[in-house]
Amino acid sequence: MQLFFQKIGEGPVLIILHGLYGCSDNWISIARKLSGTFTIYMVDQRNHGRSPHHAEHTYNAMAEDLNELFITENITKASIIGHSMGGKTAMLFAALFPAKVEKLIVVDIGPGGYANIDNHSLQILAHLNIAQSMLSINFEAFTSRVQIDKELAKTVTDVNIRQFLMKNVHRNHDNSFCWKLNIDAISKSMPAIMGSISLKDIVNESVTETYPSLFIKGEKSDYINSDQKLLINKYFPRAKIETINGAGHWVHAEQPEEFIETVYSFLTGFYN
Repeated sequence: MQLFFQKIGEGPVLIILHGLYGCSDNWISIARKLSGTFTIYMVDQRNHGRSPHHAEHTYNAMAEDLNELFITENITKASIIGHSMGGKTAMLFAALFPAKVEKLIVVDIGPGGYANIDNHSLQILAHLNIAQSMLSINFEAFTSRVQIDKELAKTVTDVNIRQFLMKNVHRNHDNSFCWKLNIDAISKSMPAIMGSISLKDIVNESVTETYPSLFIKGEKSDYINSDQKLLINKYFPRAKIETINGAGHWVHAEQPEEFIETVYSFLTGFYN
């Protein structure tokens, strides 16, 4: 699948992969700060932003989409930043195509799953609520974004999350509204999205790292918990894990300056 991307800057290639419900636009301010040093590709993953929609939404498919980008853009090697869902795509891509990865940065996610949907983990419940809320919006009943926001507020009470979701509201040529992302495919694929990536099936219980890896955890987030740290240490034994204070799951949005400093230092500095 040919993905939509935005490209800015000069220098070594840096690819940024957004998380669930996100898009390349979410990373423009971060990319601008790094564009003096890197050629940056901000990518819309499948079923998000301006990339094509498809019924299949798996990490294998998303990793292959990324590889197609490398091929069509003649990228031989790049550093990759992946947040949440994008982090899992990045990890799997790095396992499948290690020679194409210069450095790997994974933001607030681990390689393991976040419980079976039937177990109702906090992460699962939050994403199920968001998906159901988005599916329940009847756009024909609304003539303004304010009305849509008020309806969404009935089930998505967190203002920051709701503002983030509202960036996916698209106005058609006939002035009607729709979701920019493919929420139907995403909701049906939630078990796969929240599940683990099968690194052990690729690397026989161990990743032979040919690239440095950094995992960035938000202090207030529980996505990289003790179980996930064990898996990170297992599959990425040379990886650094750094915590950004005051940040939750959306580390780059909540603490952008510290995030940029951490990323820039890792990408440009010497790695032991």
